[in-house]
Amino acid sequence: MVENKIFFIKAVLKSILSSKSASLVMFASILFGAAISSAFINLYTDIDKKVSSELNSYGANVVISPVNLENGYINENELDQILSKVKNLKASNKYLFGVANLGVSNAVVMGVEFANLKKIMPYLDLKSGEFVTGGDKFALIGVELAKQIGAKTGDIIEILANNEVHKVRIKGVVYDGQKEDNLLIISLSLAGEIFGKSGLISYANAIINGDHESILDELNLINSKDIKFEIIGKISKAQGVILDKIKLLMLLIGLTILLITSVGINTTLSSILFSRIKEFALIRSLGASKQSLLKLILSEVFVVCVSGAILGALFGYILAIFLGHIIFFSGVDFSIYSLVLAVIISLVFALGASFYPIKKSLNQNIANLLRE
Repeated sequence: MVENKIFFIKAVLKSILSSKSASLVMFASILFGAAISSAFINLYTDIDKKVSSELNSYGANVVISPVNLENGYINENELDQILSKVKNLKASNKYLFGVANLGVSNAVVMGVEFANLKKIMPYLDLKSGEFVTGGDKFALIGVELAKQIGAKTGDIIEILANNEVHKVRIKGVVYDGQKEDNLLIISLSLAGEIFGKSGLISYANAIINGDHESILDELNLINSKDIKFEIIGKISKAQGVILDKIKLLMLLIGLTILLITSVGINTTLSSILFSRIKEFALIRSLGASKQSLLKLILSEVFVVCVSGAILGALFGYILAIFLGHIIFFSGVDFSIYSLVLAVIISLVFALGASFYPIKKSLNQNIANLLRE
């Protein structure tokens, strides 16, 4: 029994080696198909997190405002307590608005947390100077307001409100094509002091990681009678649409490559089997059953395909890391399930492509072949 198994294994290996050029082509085909499948599956399983992170870098997806608009303000401490419980909070910022005299004319002044300004407003660019990183002595000025009052980087501006004068130095002129172009931007604490609203804010916004549904679930857990949390639907819904399109594109490309691989395997295997058709006829004439011959051929195909699929899946994971760095500037998480799935899919396509050549080689007329 043991001798039979050893003889069978030797026969399989000898058959593979005797047609090593063709076997190598088939091995390369399955390796290529498995590598592409593995790369796409690894990217597919990680794409939600990557696209979500990418879209969240374009700004806030949640607006936080007072429920009672007549009151018009949010208690800063209450909001901090609520935000501390939001699991997937990436960043947030608070804003306090007021009108003050800047010496030349009145203007809208916005208090912000400078430390979080670029996280929430990544589209805010510098016309000159630099961004403020903290402190109450510096300010940013919108490009249109700067033109209006003739201010530039390095100037000191006097802010007159409630009969008190506060001085800030312009550290940078900013623009984004929106309301910020017409604002004087100072620290939140200074704005609270100037307008007598310390501890209060006009509104806030935040970036919460996740898709539209998961963000809604997170917001539904927040219970506040004074503060309203609203998801910016056009951003979070766009995320889902983009994800679906990317996944569909990856699926179509993956299937196309697997079909091309299958054709290559089919052609190669047909060439291998038909070149050995007399060898099969001789084996049959010596008493081997059709099932035994099928077992021999399938074993050869299985050894080549499994080795190519496993190696291809590993190469595919490396390819996925490479593509992740090119597209998203980060790698992909390792998933054993993705590798196993890539091997299974590749084997299914490879064995499916082998069906017709194997069937045709088994159904040849032995007597006619031996007479040739």
